[in-house]
Amino acid sequence: LTPELIAEGLARDVVRIVQDQRKDINCQYTDRIEIGLVTDSAELSGAIEKYREFIAQETLANKIVNQALADVEPVRVTVLGFELAVYVQVMK
Repeated sequence: LTPELIAEGLARDVVRIVQDQRKDINCQYTDRIEIGLVTDSAELSGAIEKYREFIAQETLANKIVNQALADVEPVRVTVLGFELAVYVQVMK
């Protein structure tokens, strides 16, 4: 696998995880969200940055930040061996 394909796969995994979170917090299909993605992995951070627009479009995110969101409990997951804390909240 090329680094490009690996990065795209990481981004698609992030989309799946965020979509699962949307479902868990009972988002409506049209709800716009804000996402916080926190990882120590340079590879995962690079993939998120490279595919930021794709992730935003697929998840209806108005905002994606690389930090925790206040008053939101994170979901901690492992994506291809990299730890990721995912914060999702509906935009107000």
